[in-house]
Amino acid sequence: MTTRLISSETESFFRFGNNFEIINMFKTAGFDAYDFSMFEGGINRLIDEDDYKKKASDLKKYADKQGIVCNQAHAPFPTVRVNEQDYNDYIFQKILRALEVASILGAKTVIVHPCNNYTAEQNAEMYQRFLPYLKDLGVKIALENMWNWDKESQFAKAAACSHHNDFFKHLNMLDEKYFTACLDIGHAEMKGLETSAIEMINTLKGRLTNIHIHDNNLIHDLHQLPYTGYIDFEQILHALKINNYQGDITFEANNFISSFPLELYPHAVKLMLETGKYFKKQLDN
Repeated sequence: MTTRLISSETESFFRFGNNFEIINMFKTAGFDAYDFSMFEGGINRLIDEDDYKKKASDLKKYADKQGIVCNQAHAPFPTVRVNEQDYNDYIFQKILRALEVASILGAKTVIVHPCNNYTAEQNAEMYQRFLPYLKDLGVKIALENMWNWDKESQFAKAAACSHHNDFFKHLNMLDEKYFTACLDIGHAEMKGLETSAIEMINTLKGRLTNIHIHDNNLIHDLHQLPYTGYIDFEQILHALKINNYQGDITFEANNFISSFPLELYPHAVKLMLETGKYFKKQLDN
């Protein structure tokens, strides 16, 4: 049986304090791990600092003392903007820093979004640029299923990895030693994408090593806590279990957290933890 960790992304807690204070809150609540966010424009974005290596090392030492680990991280995005070379050159360097910081923090996996409007072949070419750095740093890149929006229908429409077959195609063009899958459950359950989280799980099988967990109304990308929306998590847990999912339980329920007054954050995150414990029990029993 795997030692399954319960974690959450850090970005949605920026109002609570700096990275050290967020990690302390997670540990106090009882989390095993944290998913370190390095989004563009993030308040606590360590990769923008000149001494980012030292600051990452200091954060790792603090987390070690607290007894909590970085199980995964999330690189800045968009990873590519079509026909915007200046941005692409800039963001490539920032993602390299994110990979380096993740390695220092001890993360095994870094989520790096595919370009929404690239084919699997185009994204594979883009991802290959990172391969020498992955080999040196000892981390994997996880692809995530994306979505676009149809203004006429007011539903999601196809993007890179948004359909289970396209996600599988993306993965099959990349070396599984260095590239893996992070299933965003909320994205997979948006009407218009002609897929589901269960179809994703059944298709990806052993290539699925990470998940982002959040709920929605089956239409919009709402990033709410499970059981506050309409996604059927009992069936998803069953699919994960029968497909022998060995990864962690990582929440990305940022809009759930941000709706609370600041003083209630520690209480809200405890409810998130208890939901994670319930998921873990269903998967491990």
